[in-house]
Amino acid sequence: MTHTHHRIGSIDSLKRDYVVLIMASRHVKYVDEEGKFRKAMEILARHNPVNIGNMVVGNKYWRDEIDIMTKFREHGNIIHGVYTDLEQVKEVLRELKEANLGLSVVVTGVYEEVFKALKEVGLKPHTINLSLGIWGRTEKLPPKEVLEITTMCGHCMVSPSLVLKMVSEIKKGHLSPTSAAIELAKSCVCGVFNVKRAEELLRKIVAK
Repeated sequence: MTHTHHRIGSIDSLKRDYVVLIMASRHVKYVDEEGKFRKAMEILARHNPVNIGNMVVGNKYWRDEIDIMTKFREHGNIIHGVYTDLEQVKEVLRELKEANLGLSVVVTGVYEEVFKALKEVGLKPHTINLSLGIWGRTEKLPPKEVLEITTMCGHCMVSPSLVLKMVSEIKKGHLSPTSAAIELAKSCVCGVFNVKRAEELLRKIVAK
């Protein structure tokens, strides 16, 4: 899964943005897959994610969190947790390693930071995917400050126009940066949108 790999921004900002994605292999028939995903979701939730999502249900900013934690398919599940601190990611990985659920785990973040976490936890990556940036007619893209927010939704469900509307609403005093970030998060159905980072980026845009 590479849809979380194209987040852009400064290294300092991206060091506060990690996605842990857990999915079932298409080539494995699990015994009690639903139970395995409930356990994995409990681990993700235990370490204070700023967003959490379940592809069967949605993310916590627009769906009932109990449903997100408990409703899974018999086969083909995918879940996500988003974190702002590498220590949280390490703890998640430690617990997942100990639980040994047999599920595929993908961690997205600054390359050096992710490898630091893996080394400390005692894990070796199976596969490495790197984003090579944006190619083509980049002059047609929204401004970088907007892309820093929209690229946190790997399925492009957060519209640049909505970001600009949120900026306008904040400037008018109709919304706080926190509530505006939550509104943006609702559009990212699977739940990989970093709400805390979005809030910080909105504050930065408004302050200009």
